Amino acid sequence: MPAVSYTLYVNGSAAPPEVLATVQQLQVEDHADKADMLRLRMLTGVHESGSGWTLLDDDLFKRLTNLRVTINVGSNPGLPLIDAYVMDTRVKLSNTPGKSELEIVAMDPTVLMTLDEKVRSWPNMSDSDIASVIFGEYSFETDIEDTTISYDEDHSTTMQRGTDIAFLKNLAKRNGYECFVELSDSGKPTGHFHKPRIEETPQGVLSVNLGEATNVNAFDARFNMLQPVVAIARSLDIDSAESQDGQAESSALRNLGSGTTVDPSQPRRVLLSGTGLSKVAELQNAAQAAVDRSSFAIVAEGDLNTVAYGSVLKAKKLVMVRGAGTQFSGTYYVRKVLHAFTGDGYTQKFLVERNALGLEGRENFAEDNALPA
Repeated sequence: MPAVSYTLYVNGSAAPPEVLATVQQLQVEDHADKADMLRLRMLTGVHESGSGWTLLDDDLFKRLTNLRVTINVGSNPGLPLIDAYVMDTRVKLSNTPGKSELEIVAMDPTVLMTLDEKVRSWPNMSDSDIASVIFGEYSFETDIEDTTISYDEDHSTTMQRGTDIAFLKNLAKRNGYECFVELSDSGKPTGHFHKPRIEETPQGVLSVNLGEATNVNAFDARFNMLQPVVAIARSLDIDSAESQDGQAESSALRNLGSGTTVDPSQPRRVLLSGTGLSKVAELQNAAQAAVDRSSFAIVAEGDLNTVAYGSVLKAKKLVMVRGAGTQFSGTYYVRKVLHAFTGDGYTQKFLVERNALGLEGRENFAEDNALPA
């Protein structure tokens, strides 16, 4: 693999060499469910003047300072990894020279959507329309999938009570959608509101214990065999006061293998409560979303050999796994990747999951992970 490095930008400008020289560790958590996080661990020390501390008293990392990290692979342009805003600083001071550290914690642009709790109504708007408006208020580009249910204010109106991101995540959950903000390939913050993208081409191949082809140092998998198979949601219609039901008994998402992870012969049933929904279509959507999510019953985590893999693994995309036996080999959805730069180099740890057993039959295990030199 070509040499891998990173570039750190502070408020749009590359961090100066004297700042980069203090970095002991840079970590980026790339999540599908949670906000992406950036953590910097840096050395601080007493100024040569004997008054104050370097970095700590230089006020370089003020509240909501914008930090951006790109990964540089060989001579290629930097790949956007995270755009974040400082939300926390921590310091450990020591009498021993070279042992005092400053830690910077920053969150992706959703932190801007947590600053103001609001109470407002959204009459005559679908959930996807609401997402489009809210993301637009932050000047984010959008990648939004239309929701199927429309609302008439004569019967019901969607109400927001809380922060914008918490509200949107609740709307996403009831539709079986993901909701997050990340950098596009062009480096622009983009608000996402859509179902998991499990129809796309996998980004690479993880090879477990396959001799010279191995690119995974460790792979630990588990299969939770008691995930719910049936979800039922019940409520009362506001106008008629009649009982309304929604029920789902199988996943509506593409199966990533040949066999199901949930056994319909002795199903585990769950009753959804506190949904705040009253229409049959809404209840059906909520029940289906619960079953879709619970079908991802196989979860694996591991340590990627970055040099052997030859690329940068990204969350919210598919990846192939081979060499893990008939039960655990196949296509996975990448739920989380922890990227870390230290003095020892660049490492990646991952958490992946799938909603099926065995192979689907259209897998292509030919390795083509490597980025251009």
